[in-house]
Amino acid sequence: MDSKITVLYETHLKPQLEALDQDRKKVIKQYWQSLLLGVGFAVIIIPLSFIYDFQAFGFIFSIIIAIVMHRLYSKRWDQYKKDYKYKIITKLISSIDSSFIYQPTQYIDKQDYKNSTLFGRHYDRYRGEDFIEGKIDKTSLRFSELHTEYKTQSRDNNGKNQDQWHTIFKGLFFIADANKHFSGQTTIMPKNHSIFSAMGQKLSDIFSNNQQQVILEDPDFTQLFNVYSNDQVEARYLLSPAMVQRLINFSNRSDHTIAFSFVNDHLYIAISSSKNYFEPKLFQQADSLTFIASIYYDLKFVINIVDELNLNTRIWTKQ
Repeated sequence: MDSKITVLYETHLKPQLEALDQDRKKVIKQYWQSLLLGVGFAVIIIPLSFIYDFQAFGFIFSIIIAIVMHRLYSKRWDQYKKDYKYKIITKLISSIDSSFIYQPTQYIDKQDYKNSTLFGRHYDRYRGEDFIEGKIDKTSLRFSELHTEYKTQSRDNNGKNQDQWHTIFKGLFFIADANKHFSGQTTIMPKNHSIFSAMGQKLSDIFSNNQQQVILEDPDFTQLFNVYSNDQVEARYLLSPAMVQRLINFSNRSDHTIAFSFVNDHLYIAISSSKNYFEPKLFQQADSLTFIASIYYDLKFVINIVDELNLNTRIWTKQ
């Protein structure tokens, strides 16, 4: 384990984490109370409602009690998560770079998502959290969790419309200044993986935008990715042998499927993952060093993209 996180834990985090763990235990108590009281009322009220012939009232009263108890628990749990993020995640981020800004309830702007050109399908629901913004040496970056979905409708046996929600993208969305204005659009898609449910539509969008596949010579890279661009010369300039190797290494070090795009003067990276990052867990001790370290390494993994891809060397020149 990184000695830095151990020292940070012992000197700055442990007292607050121990206090937070007491709050967590209170939340768990509220959770069991809401569950037991909800079930208890149902067990008592529903049989009595049949005996005394007020079934409708019994069902409604039980449901109201269950809803009230669940809301009390949810309110306490939400407050705990909020306290945890402001007290702990903020310090973890500052330990990596004190200039970084952390906004737990904010997320990547919809226009940034659209500008990436990585997603062909229109979304009907756009959500996110844990927005982080900063600068590593010369390179500005920002990222957050994102979850985008589209909706379809079908009819049930009674003829009623039912909504179904389908994920387009869920994971971490990262944007970095590339120090160059790209005249074309180049996208690097994972090969043989359905990273996005919109992948099939994405390919048709690529070709409708005059993008063509770029064939590169590196066999390791072509096993991992397909490249599309509407500027073949620029795409090859961007994907130098050194950059290709960095993308291979970065992909191999990650447990997740990744897509990239070079648009305007930004590099966009979509890291597909079902994991809920930077979140405390109800049944996980708040003062667990192992758990804190896992969040710290998740943060380092994303922030270190700048170094992994060597963006600070300004390998491309602004025009």
